[in-house]
Amino acid sequence: MSKWNLTRTVSSLAITAMLGLMAGETAAATSTPANFPKGKVTIEIWWHEYGPFTAYVKELIEEYKKVRPNVTINPVVTSSGDINQKLTVGLATGTGPDIMDQDASFYELYYAKGVLEPLNLEVFGAKTYEEIIARYTPGGIAAGTFGGQVYALPYQGNSMSLFVSNKAFAAAGLDPVKDAPKTWDDMKALGPKLKKVEGSRTIQKAFDFPYHSPRWEMQCFQPLVEQFGGKILSDDGKTAYLNSPEAVKALTLWRDVTKVTGDPKTTMNTPSNPNQDFIDGRGAMWITGPWATAQIQKSQVGNDFTVVSLPQVDPAKPHTIVYGWMWGVNKDKPSAKKIVAWDFIRFMLSKPDQWLAKAGFVQPVRGVNETPVAKNFPFFDVHMKDVSTASWYVRSQYTNEIGQAVGRAIERTVYDGMDPKASLDMAQGEVDKVLKK
Repeated sequence: MSKWNLTRTVSSLAITAMLGLMAGETAAATSTPANFPKGKVTIEIWWHEYGPFTAYVKELIEEYKKVRPNVTINPVVTSSGDINQKLTVGLATGTGPDIMDQDASFYELYYAKGVLEPLNLEVFGAKTYEEIIARYTPGGIAAGTFGGQVYALPYQGNSMSLFVSNKAFAAAGLDPVKDAPKTWDDMKALGPKLKKVEGSRTIQKAFDFPYHSPRWEMQCFQPLVEQFGGKILSDDGKTAYLNSPEAVKALTLWRDVTKVTGDPKTTMNTPSNPNQDFIDGRGAMWITGPWATAQIQKSQVGNDFTVVSLPQVDPAKPHTIVYGWMWGVNKDKPSAKKIVAWDFIRFMLSKPDQWLAKAGFVQPVRGVNETPVAKNFPFFDVHMKDVSTASWYVRSQYTNEIGQAVGRAIERTVYDGMDPKASLDMAQGEVDKVLKK
């Protein structure tokens, strides 16, 4: 799978050039492309709900109105758990948006269905797609590139790291840095020290894996499989390995860690508020991305947390995960709307440092890690360390079906006590039927 590393060494000349490019794009965002429509144009943009993200995009819409007074942008916000179904129906029936927001792993499906409009080079002031690709870190734009053309641009590419409650650790006589788990065995050992139960009610989980959406379950399951030396899908995307020995070990570990540290039936996490348990103090540790930082800081937790790398089966052979979300343009819209759509995407993405500052999203753009915002972002080095050992979240025309099957397998084992191998055999059968279509 493609990997990209924001922490790789870049020459000072390259950094200067890329930061200059970012500044140039900011200025260019206020200039009018020659092919920009002069009459009134209304477009619709859909995105998944996350508080700081929604607030920033709405802010950008208001700023854009000052630059393009002839354009009206209507936003539609939905939960991350519902956006795939909503887009699937909308794109199939001709009622979809002009600009779509979706997990990077789904763009292979959208490309196969022919619903994506290639990036408008004139709008971006580029002569070739290679120029666009060169603005990003290696592999950072791969999920939106097909046949040498760019069809979608990322506004985030995130690690999944371990957030630790300093308060919970201190109450247990633990140090959030020194005693944070480096391995899953360490995690199990911490369970009895951090999990608090009153009667039959869990009031604090030491740690819990996510159960609020199959998407999140896969984000944690895939790196476990890879830590055991396996993978979810073959490189050509034609064969799944959901019941491989490595996958069975991963689900067995998931179950065993959960028994000692968690309580899946006690959660307030939702697709729109996936970090709620950690924010409310119901969890001492939680796996999430850098984007959660602003939300956590504004909660009762404040700055009283530490971020460490994702626990490993073997720390000498680390495997982590990176995932992203991208903006794409609907091919079936009129030409004028598509030009405006790409122009607004260009405008939105012109300040990568502000995406980090206001939403906690790391654009995989060259040089962003050298900005003052990145250097002052809490635990940025930890997040980038996890990115450096990451594989991309599985990308396939059937990402949704694979994720749903994995989610059901996990929940059969965790909630119903089904043997991990038997549960994953069922998942393998479900996915085999899909891949053989």
